[in-house]
Amino acid sequence: MRQDFTKLIVSLTVYVSSLVPKALFATTATDNICNGANLDPKTTCNDVSLNASVASITETLLTVAGAVAVIIIIVGGLTYITSSGDSSRIKQAKDIILYAVIGLIVAILAFAIVHFVAGNVH
Repeated sequence: MRQDFTKLIVSLTVYVSSLVPKALFATTATDNICNGANLDPKTTCNDVSLNASVASITETLLTVAGAVAVIIIIVGGLTYITSSGDSSRIKQAKDIILYAVIGLIVAILAFAIVHFVAGNVH
């Protein structure tokens, strides 16, 4: 049974890690327009503000943190289901779920704080 959990965790980790490059290097509509337009050489489309860069990075990190939290909550639920009434395993499963939810809340609060600070910096 433990080998099945290990295989599940490894496969989910590989899947989530394969999504990260797509999220980091995704192009926006502005990039597509700028690349497709024959602009005057004096005009640049690459004038990206620091706020936009920080927002993009934090959104990507929040997406990854959310995916990891869901995986950990699933593992905690499976641990709870397979505890067979063993009180120490039930406590372990509840702790896993609790810590995953706390981690997700911290990630969301960090995201909100970064966007608040970035929005107030001129």
